[in-house]
Amino acid sequence: MVKFHYRESPTEKQKKAFRKYLSEDEELVLVTSLSKAYIRSKFILNLLFPGMLFLGLGLGVGWFFNIGRIWALVLGLGFMFLSAILKTMHVYHANRYLLTTRRVIIKKGLFSVKLTAALFDKITNLVVDQSIIDRLLLHHGTIVVNTAGVSKGEIILKYVDSPMELKNLLERLINREREQFGLRGASLTEVEGEIIT
Repeated sequence: MVKFHYRESPTEKQKKAFRKYLSEDEELVLVTSLSKAYIRSKFILNLLFPGMLFLGLGLGVGWFFNIGRIWALVLGLGFMFLSAILKTMHVYHANRYLLTTRRVIIKKGLFSVKLTAALFDKITNLVVDQSIIDRLLLHHGTIVVNTAGVSKGEIILKYVDSPMELKNLLERLINREREQFGLRGASLTEVEGEIIT
């Protein structure tokens, strides 16, 4: 049995949170983020840095207040894991990929937000980039969304789970949008447009 990763509809909480980024004539179809494998690797790297700094800080605080080696080590490990968890959670929540009925949107940031979007009728082609390690071990990859226009000609969805499945979903949404607006026979490479930044 084949497992599909992108079957779930956005939750009511997600719809409410991302409503402000949508126009009145579009609906949210999918909310996704960086792959689980990428987030796990970021957590491990965050344990090393800045985690090791916080381990040293905890040991230093324990030594300064003379609370004993074991408790100083526990304090340092607590600081280390807490810093790695907080930094990893920030990376996860600060990177969102939104598919709507009209466009693909990349949202970066939590407090200061940068949005990059491409309307489906402006997308010329999609490219999936996956190394052998990404494909066989990590099951993630990168989708490059090429658009016609004068400014930057592409937007990149990095480290997405099951990139071929997401690309196929994106192509179905693009084709549905084109059929709805009378571009039924147009291929992905025949439509011109530009990126909205």
